[in-house]
Amino acid sequence: MMSVMPQPAHLPLHVSPQDRRRRQSTDVLLNELGNLDEALEPFAELIRQSAPSVRLYCTVPTGCPSSDICADLHDLHDLRSRSLVFVHNLVESLRASGVPASYHLQPSNSPLCLVCALPPGLDPTKIKAAAIAALQDTKLNLKEKALLADLEGGLALVIT
Repeated sequence: MMSVMPQPAHLPLHVSPQDRRRRQSTDVLLNELGNLDEALEPFAELIRQSAPSVRLYCTVPTGCPSSDICADLHDLHDLRSRSLVFVHNLVESLRASGVPASYHLQPSNSPLCLVCALPPGLDPTKIKAAAIAALQDTKLNLKEKALLADLEGGLALVIT
């Protein structure tokens, strides 16, 4: 049996979503896939294995508070450019392998780009809200990395 993904570095993140009581918490495990070039094929292969067709829901950073990841407008533009090129390459790769793929872009004030891969029929609003809430309070100091999050309804890739 051949493994498509590199050995993941598990980063357990303890977060408390704002839409839940502060007493309840959620643990999100993120697997670092390296940079975006290294993450493209493993993420595409996971999508190919999970659904016959896919719609990608992507947050596009339009502005962000000062953070370690996004210090100024140049960083914001770089993150936005890298994430859009990644989404284009991912859709191209999926379509080339026979998987019908489309995407939806959503502006966001987060310093992260989130790419959710959902099979048709799942409610994207709930999945995106869960992903954003889970990552909202996290403190990621990684720059130019791709992190895989396995959410209840599907896969999500976090681009820093």
